[in-house]
Amino acid sequence: MKIDRLLEIIIYLLNHDHVPASYLAERFHVSVRTIQRDMVSIAEAGIPVYSNQGKSGGYSILPSYKVRNCNIRQEEQQLIRQALESLATSYASETLAGLIEKYHLLLDRNQEQSVFFDFGIARENQQVQEMNQILERAIRTNALVEFFYRDAQGKETQRLVEPLAMQYKWYSWYLFAWSVPQEAYRTFKVARIRRLRITPGKSDKKHPAVEELMEQSDRAYGETCVTLEVDFDKKDTCLMEEYFPDSRIEERSEEKSRIWIQVPPGERLWKALLLSMGSHVEIISPEIYRNELIRTAQNFLSNYDI
Repeated sequence: MKIDRLLEIIIYLLNHDHVPASYLAERFHVSVRTIQRDMVSIAEAGIPVYSNQGKSGGYSILPSYKVRNCNIRQEEQQLIRQALESLATSYASETLAGLIEKYHLLLDRNQEQSVFFDFGIARENQQVQEMNQILERAIRTNALVEFFYRDAQGKETQRLVEPLAMQYKWYSWYLFAWSVPQEAYRTFKVARIRRLRITPGKSDKKHPAVEELMEQSDRAYGETCVTLEVDFDKKDTCLMEEYFPDSRIEERSEEKSRIWIQVPPGERLWKALLLSMGSHVEIISPEIYRNELIRTAQNFLSNYDI
């Protein structure tokens, strides 16, 4: 909509000086002529916009015209901005980029930043980022999407769902959705989605509060988790606390401790973490998981002349 574009142009000009019309046209996906008309509309609205000619010219807003937020202290504004920019290192979103641009208006640009965050390691690959944007668009428009989904065992099935929310947890992006054929709420790991597309169909189903539905789903999933009893060398206590935070740990002897770990069925990360500690850990129970870890280690060694 034009009014949204005008607002975003004003915000961008408040944060930047001498912006060429060609750049604004490219940024907002319109023609240069449209940008010129937008500048007339902005000026008629009382915003003091002007243009400079020449190589370094472009559109600007008078420096004296500035929006400030009087209700939030400067250090609080800095922290909010840092949190938003940190999120941007792991999550590609035009909406998030626009929000950061708006929040720059509230800050004193001369104040030095002393705390920095970088969650770039949490950023999944480009394919996941692109699918996230498609799913966000489907959520906003109540559209249905189709895709092929590969579960933890490698089985692939075709799905038709109504996307309801995106969630970042366990170092990955997940889609919470209403599965149309199953008439049930489901959670999908975005990295396992293939051939995603928005369908022409729309959903008219009324859903309760999505956040509450997600909490119910998490509780139901938690009830399926299995508790592993694992003995480990006491000197590795700090490492076990890092790998499995909030897990109960109990001293068993001068050299050994025991930890109780909740693991989701079908997932493999817990095996990798325990195997990485070699002979320093031992699964005590359940026996089926103990044997599963032994088979995994044996299958790994079978690739080598040992």
